[in-house]
Amino acid sequence: MIKTLVSIEVDLAASRAIRFASQLNYFIPMEIHPVYVKATPPRELSIGSGWARHHWEQEIVQQGKAEIMEMISSEWEFSPTLKEPRVAYGDREWELLRIIETERFDVFVDGERFEWTPANLYRKLHSRLWQRFPGVIGIARVLRKIEELLVLCTEIKGVQPLAQSMSLLWHGSTLPVSLAIPPGAPPDLAQEATRAKEVLVQAGCQVSLQADFPYYPEEPPASGFLRKYGMVALALERRLKKDSPELEWLSRVKAPLLLRLY
Repeated sequence: MIKTLVSIEVDLAASRAIRFASQLNYFIPMEIHPVYVKATPPRELSIGSGWARHHWEQEIVQQGKAEIMEMISSEWEFSPTLKEPRVAYGDREWELLRIIETERFDVFVDGERFEWTPANLYRKLHSRLWQRFPGVIGIARVLRKIEELLVLCTEIKGVQPLAQSMSLLWHGSTLPVSLAIPPGAPPDLAQEATRAKEVLVQAGCQVSLQADFPYYPEEPPASGFLRKYGMVALALERRLKKDSPELEWLSRVKAPLLLRLY
């Protein structure tokens, strides 16, 4: 079964992240593991060690559980595989890193709220957490009805890592998958997309291949176009530059994303 780690806060972005994971769970069997990292208050500087510090840490965790349970209790009705949230305190990125380095997860849904700009997407892409996560990263700027998955094949080196991840994630799923190639794509990219289609077909996916996809990289898909798909998957190079067209395009796409770094 697919294991999904969802980073949550006590806000609307976290609720969106949980519901996005629940949408994925509708198409594929998965366990959803929410994690809430409560920021360490300034009082930590005055706390010593030993029993007093242990008691204080437990108190912080219990406060975090009370905060997050009120938000997440309403989500159980929509997602029966949603596990009880874990609560930790400290630095969010370091605590999540500790979890992904000691446990296996196939998907990480990042529920952190941030302004949706190329600069912030670049910052997220180059964070230690995203760089070290080996699987698929999900982010949900908005939620849409998912009727088809759009898989964009944009770079030759990224097609096979993306196809392998999608074949694991959507193995035997009833959700249609549309592989898309940008206009003017070189023959090598078209060949890689054809191989990717074969990989997905072997995994039991319903796959089509669309050449000359009209909305990349010059402009994002129109809202009516996205209503057909509802979710976009894309491979990104780990060392992507700040001025890359991918980041500019992603900053204008109002659809949930599945990203595979390579």
